[in-house]
Amino acid sequence: MTDQKPAPDFSIWSFCYAKGQVPRDFIEGSPVGSNQGLLQIPMVYSVVAPAPLSGRPHVFLVDTGFASGRSMTGRQFTDFEMPAEILSKVELEPKDVKTILLTHLHFDHVGNIGAFKDATILLQRSEYEGWKRALKMLPDEPTDKRNWILSSMNLDDIVQFDRAIADGRVKLVEGVHEVCPGIRLHLAADTHTFGSQWVEILTPEGPYVVAGDVIASFANVERMWPPGYHQGNCWNLLAAYRDIQSIAGQSQWRRIVPGHDMELFRRMPSWNTGCNPAAEVHLAARQRSYVER
Repeated sequence: MTDQKPAPDFSIWSFCYAKGQVPRDFIEGSPVGSNQGLLQIPMVYSVVAPAPLSGRPHVFLVDTGFASGRSMTGRQFTDFEMPAEILSKVELEPKDVKTILLTHLHFDHVGNIGAFKDATILLQRSEYEGWKRALKMLPDEPTDKRNWILSSMNLDDIVQFDRAIADGRVKLVEGVHEVCPGIRLHLAADTHTFGSQWVEILTPEGPYVVAGDVIASFANVERMWPPGYHQGNCWNLLAAYRDIQSIAGQSQWRRIVPGHDMELFRRMPSWNTGCNPAAEVHLAARQRSYVER
């Protein structure tokens, strides 16, 4: 009789680490969200941790946030919390993170890789090479938010990322990539950015998707309506929505973590500690719930 390996199981927690405000159509799309004022959005990253007692003490982080509460436009984000404070909400520390799964290179997703100095970083090759090509198009001036190419980019983040490559910390992947049994990366080429990716996570309950900004809000996938701000192709976004639906299941929105939607913390079991909410997206077997405290 051969021993069967247990099915993959992971706990998934998603954290608001800061809050911002944008015009509603920026996230939910034009014209359906136009002329409807400002929308409060969370800045989000997620922890994926193996089941307790599984013998796999490897903790994954989907995106890293930014290192300062100040927007590149000069406006201050509210309720900014650093990774040590965020991860302590589930009894983890930055040193516990062994692998970073970067969905893309916008400042609010890549801007704090320095907080996880020993973690390996996985990114789509097309994302990195696309931005390197784009940055060569920059004139000498301006190199700030007046230039659309830099509307969500921080040049210092690219310098830091190049340093991580030189240090051997970065693995550039291409297309669908199995990180480990139960965690798979999917390329969504030319959607939100050149090579945005989303993360599929297998559990006994079914697959979950941490979408990054491939899905900015539940409204995008529920309406099949791209957001007003992206740096890729709307038709490709619609195709990515269908791909994600085929994995998570039709209308299984509770298995999808969007990039910037406060609704996440209303639809998922959530708790508040510190300045911001945290969502308990899925609990692995024998993992305690922090919502019940």
